[in-house]
Amino acid sequence: MFATIFYWVVIALAIMWGAWSLIWSIVYLTKHENGNLWIFAIINTLGALVLGLIYWIYSSEGNQWFWFASKRADIGWLVYVLLFYIVLVIFQAICGITRHPKKA
Repeated sequence: MFATIFYWVVIALAIMWGAWSLIWSIVYLTKHENGNLWIFAIINTLGALVLGLIYWIYSSEGNQWFWFASKRADIGWLVYVLLFYIVLVIFQAICGITRHPKKA
């Protein structure tokens, strides 16, 4: 039971932070403040690493029993959220590149 509750709490928090990060990334892009996207890319990279660790735990029943003493069979949403984070980090890293004017 705990594995299921923990799974959905992680999914809900990751979706909320991902949406918040995407919205602010779009706001910064429209204001041409692309340099601010780097901090979101760094934070989302750390979030993707944590999601990857959680995916590793949930990918095996043995790991689930070791960490949670219960199990959850369907982890599809975790995969989708992890892929979203990877795409979001790539988007923020590419759009975070700022071009400096050439000095005369």
